[in-house]
Amino acid sequence: MKNQQYYMVISFDGLAASDWDTLQALPNFRRFLAGAGYCRNVYSVYPSVTYPAHVSIMTGRYPAHHRVINNTRFQPKRMTKPDWCWDRRLIHGKTLYELAREKGMTTAAYLWPVTGRARLTYNLPEVFANRWWDNQVFASLRRGSFWFQVQAALRFGKMIEGVRQPQLDNFLHETVKYALRSRSPQVNFVHYVDLDATRHLHGHDSPEAYQALRRHDARLGELMDAFVEEGLEDQVTWVILGDHSSIDEHTAVYLNQFFWEQGWLQPNQKGGVRWWKVLCQHCDGSAYIYVKSPDLVEPVRRALEMFSKAHGGCIEQILTGQEARQLGASDTCTFMVEARRGYYFLDACDGVSVYPIQEGDVGRKPHITKSTHGYSPYKPDYTTLFAMRGRGIAKGEVLSSMKLVDEAPTMARLFGGTLPEADGQERIEFWKGDAR
Repeated sequence: MKNQQYYMVISFDGLAASDWDTLQALPNFRRFLAGAGYCRNVYSVYPSVTYPAHVSIMTGRYPAHHRVINNTRFQPKRMTKPDWCWDRRLIHGKTLYELAREKGMTTAAYLWPVTGRARLTYNLPEVFANRWWDNQVFASLRRGSFWFQVQAALRFGKMIEGVRQPQLDNFLHETVKYALRSRSPQVNFVHYVDLDATRHLHGHDSPEAYQALRRHDARLGELMDAFVEEGLEDQVTWVILGDHSSIDEHTAVYLNQFFWEQGWLQPNQKGGVRWWKVLCQHCDGSAYIYVKSPDLVEPVRRALEMFSKAHGGCIEQILTGQEARQLGASDTCTFMVEARRGYYFLDACDGVSVYPIQEGDVGRKPHITKSTHGYSPYKPDYTTLFAMRGRGIAKGEVLSSMKLVDEAPTMARLFGGTLPEADGQERIEFWKGDAR
């Protein structure tokens, strides 16, 4: 590694405030937090899914403003297999990596969401092939740093088994270590997904989730040790964060099936719709509802209320588009519906509108999981974490609460700039003494 200042921003996808006691019992997280300033109560964005959250982390803007309003694109004809929001061009607003680049720093992103074709020195974007004529190799090479990805694949590609975890994060981790040794990028954005994927499959507080946290602890320790071994531990500033928590579920709700039964849409044979008057786009714990005709708006609201009442109050709240925007979500929808704890939404017309999850469904039935997110960030016990340590950071500073959109304005100071368009605020409590 070169003798210079480094910045390591590490996202542990799905890391929850409720993980705090576990982190304190793991050696490397405990070592990190002992020298850090932190907040154990960070409110995510709405919907609290990975791509909108990570763009908010990178811009300080709410989804309504940065325009990445869901993980996936709104593509009714490909409703159950839509393209994801992979590319930087979808983001409205300046990102932290662009701010760092303006200040003359080299930058790298490793499976960080919505960095396809971004102007990074080294870019391994999170993307997958979603067309019959495409494959993973070309999908990645088109959107990232060609030779950097080729070299990573040649060295560590045998570790990958599709998107299976922990294999994918093991590949990512080796790529990060390789980049630090051979390329020395100053600013690094790392996105680990092992914990989130494990919680989806096994549940929020499952033994498997604990093992994923242990694997993350080992990864964090190896990265910290790499700087110690090079004598650079005083020249690196660290950030670790989560993007959202998760909630265990017992029932999947298929609103498009219900809309089909009402005569408001017609599915096609490819998992999409031929035509629609009313359509649901799921965000797991919440969903956008689109209504084409103004004459249908009130009938749809009444139908949703009756549907929820008939099915255990599965819809906790029905918001208008304007009410959704006030919470940071998109107002392009007619309604945004919030699921009651234990329920979540899916898009398919699958024969039933409400499906109690059975043992053995996970891994067999599409998109059936044991735990998910996407709910309102203000649901009880649903916050995440943020911590910083290194040069200029106030060790032991504890913030009672903050918002995900506060993180980018706070980190912007590390790179010697600001993000004037950010909705969040710089949390000066993290800085030492006069720097506040």
